Amino acid sequence: MAYSEVETIRKTLPKTALTDLAKEVVKRVANNLRAPIPPELRPTSAQIDELCQALLSQDPLAAIGLIEQAQRKGFSYDTLCQIYLAGAAARLGEWWDEDQLSFYKVTIAASGIYAILRTLRLQRTLPVQDLRRSAIFASVPDDTHTLGITVAADMARDRGWDITLLTGLSHDALVEEVENQDTALIGLSASGKRVLPAVLKLIVALRLCKPKARIMICGRLAAMDLHLDGIVGADVAAADFDTAFDYMEKMMNAAPRAP
Repeated sequence: MAYSEVETIRKTLPKTALTDLAKEVVKRVANNLRAPIPPELRPTSAQIDELCQALLSQDPLAAIGLIEQAQRKGFSYDTLCQIYLAGAAARLGEWWDEDQLSFYKVTIAASGIYAILRTLRLQRTLPVQDLRRSAIFASVPDDTHTLGITVAADMARDRGWDITLLTGLSHDALVEEVENQDTALIGLSASGKRVLPAVLKLIVALRLCKPKARIMICGRLAAMDLHLDGIVGADVAAADFDTAFDYMEKMMNAAPRAP
């Protein structure tokens, strides 16, 4: 599913926005390159190069096949994410900086990394979330229209919800704040098409750091026929308060988000 989502984006966004999305995936995955792992469980430089070439191919199964082989060899989730995929992302970033890769090739590779990492994290056994009535409401970076999300937060609190309201934050600061909070629902407010690239970039980042969370797009952008409840992993687009609150109530009894 993640492959088709990124393919949809590639067909609808300008090149500058696509570049930002590709950089976001490569940067966030490469930043996971950490954690001491025994040398015998580390992929070799040749294996990382092989994964890079598979990611650069137009066959979505090529890279998945290498990941499945690594899983059968006993590579753990941490090794796959923090060393294997992160190493590939770092190498692709180097090739990009050195102009060894075209823009088109980088977006192909980024979509592959995004799809694989989402799948790995969703496959991982995690503790059952405490689905208490809490949510994060946030305005999209660079969107100065925050009155609607502020009013929505107050209305949700009146309905018994514990709402963390985040406005005026940069992209990185907002992602870091959300990543450090335990919540099952994230509501993003976007006032119009002008902030669509920022919305998609934010959803990609949140999908990578919070794969189990539900993401709800609200505001004027949600009222436009852009199929946001599918692109890059948004769960629903709520154009008005009633739709948003109805979804929030249904979400409380919903099964965990599927890939």
